[in-house]
Amino acid sequence: MIRSGICEAAIVASVNLCLNPFIIHLFLRLGVLSADGYCKPYDEEGAGYMRSDAAVVVYLQKARYARRIYATYVYGKANCDGFKEKGITFPSFDMQKILLEEFYEECGISPLKLSYMEAHTTGTLAGDATELQAIDEALCAKRDFPLLLGTVKSNIGHSEPVSGHCQIAKVLTAMETGIIPPTIHFKRPRKDMTAIIEGRVKIVTEPTELKGDYIGVSAFGFGGINCYILLKSNPKIKVNNGADDNLPRLVAISGRTEEGVKIILDDNDLRY
Repeated sequence: MIRSGICEAAIVASVNLCLNPFIIHLFLRLGVLSADGYCKPYDEEGAGYMRSDAAVVVYLQKARYARRIYATYVYGKANCDGFKEKGITFPSFDMQKILLEEFYEECGISPLKLSYMEAHTTGTLAGDATELQAIDEALCAKRDFPLLLGTVKSNIGHSEPVSGHCQIAKVLTAMETGIIPPTIHFKRPRKDMTAIIEGRVKIVTEPTELKGDYIGVSAFGFGGINCYILLKSNPKIKVNNGADDNLPRLVAISGRTEEGVKIILDDNDLRY
């Protein structure tokens, strides 16, 4: 709509709140939640995810109007695999591979330019191997160096309808800092993670320097929807004029406990 001139800008927001324990119980009975409460993508101990809260907002506008640019939206594409006898939670390798192949053919960007890919991976037995195989066959065949891969769900759990926005937030963080945040809880790959075992894909498990401009974001959903977008980092060096301009700054404070947040808020350096 922005590109066609229907609107000048868009605020895109999503929220997920885990307020009803009955819904969590349903997901547990469905077999997609981990027994220990941790999300361990690609790891041999991984067997599900934990649901999580999230609220994320993205602001989109044409570059020529933007006073601040974190990344450029290059291209996006989606498809759906339709009816499956196994059920709506099972992904389709064929449709995921087709999506990735068609995506890079249509956008005119070589997948060899990918610096990193933020995968949907949730830690489930069915989903992780399918997505990894599709990525391997569609994007890694002509690479002579490993594709860096990771997922924010290892850090914050699966926020479901907000998970794609969380992935974008992580990618923008990597672009702004120049460091890819690590995927945690990964120690040993499962036996069906062939691309990792054979070295065509490397999971980012330590803070890693981001080299290059392009990052892909892969996201799926119940019912067979597959989505993929490509973002390009803004190479312009940001200039911060400091605190002398008297402009207010938004500071987000977060912690696992109320006590932890209070310690940060009481820090004199932060307060003044």
